[in-house]
Amino acid sequence: MALVKVISDNLFSGANLQKLEVGAKAEVSKDTAVKWESAGLVEILSDDGRQLEVATPGDNSAEQPEQPEQPEQPEQPEQPATTKSKKGK
Repeated sequence: MALVKVISDNLFSGANLQKLEVGAKAEVSKDTAVKWESAGLVEILSDDGRQLEVATPGDNSAEQPEQPEQPEQPEQPEQPATTKSKKGK
């Protein structure tokens, strides 16, 4: 990741293409920072060499926390439907 300072008034970023104002600071990937700098849009303030890591759940059961077992509910027997009939007099 790299910290950049916007030096151009023609820079749009993000999924919704938000306009970044001159003087705004943003943290972007190193590749993006280099591309923007070569285009004259930003000035790289720092290049920490940090990387964004994304964790995904694994299928290794040893890594998964154990879930407490829940007691099973006994099935209720079905009750016959009752019909009421009214006799008209």
